[in-house]
Amino acid sequence: MNAQPIHMTWKMKEVVLTVILAVACGVIYLGWSTLWIPISALVGPVGAGFMFGIWIIASPIVAYIIRKPGAALIAEVAAAAVELLTGSHFGLSALLIGVFQGIGAEIAFALFGYKRYNLMTLMLSGALAAVGGVLYNVIANGFGYYTTQVLLLTLIIQMISGMILGGGLAKIVVEALCKTGVLDQYEIMKARRKKGKPNGIASGV
Repeated sequence: MNAQPIHMTWKMKEVVLTVILAVACGVIYLGWSTLWIPISALVGPVGAGFMFGIWIIASPIVAYIIRKPGAALIAEVAAAAVELLTGSHFGLSALLIGVFQGIGAEIAFALFGYKRYNLMTLMLSGALAAVGGVLYNVIANGFGYYTTQVLLLTLIIQMISGMILGGGLAKIVVEALCKTGVLDQYEIMKARRKKGKPNGIASGV
């Protein structure tokens, strides 16, 4: 486990980067939501659950880079707010489900004391974000809205998607950014320098 101390105070550059990434992800969320309409019409809402992971990618990306408590939650809520403000057809629910998804993603990092940022933790954040999203839908629609089979199938599909398109893809994106040098002044690279890790993929940090 990464033994680096937890830094609670956010620096201005971290706030700025979080805003930039949240806006970028929010725009992607909006486009993904638009794409969801025809796909769900073809395969049904449950089948379209494979798309879920993209909607939570802001959380693992920002948390992986910033490495501070609250990063995953803040990033997801901010991205969801951008999606809402840019005209999501999901309306206010886009923001509300973002809160639940962000909480789920945040729990994954909290479970390891905000000291482990490897692929497993990122994928776990995607899976728990899916749990949060499904929980919101159950609360919003009522427990009688879903059959047990549909609910479990939806949860399984979205958890797998969250792990792959959320956590897994987030790691790929951030590793690519690391190689460009744009993240040299952020916690992800500071932790690697302390461990003598190169800019490339480092599974434990």
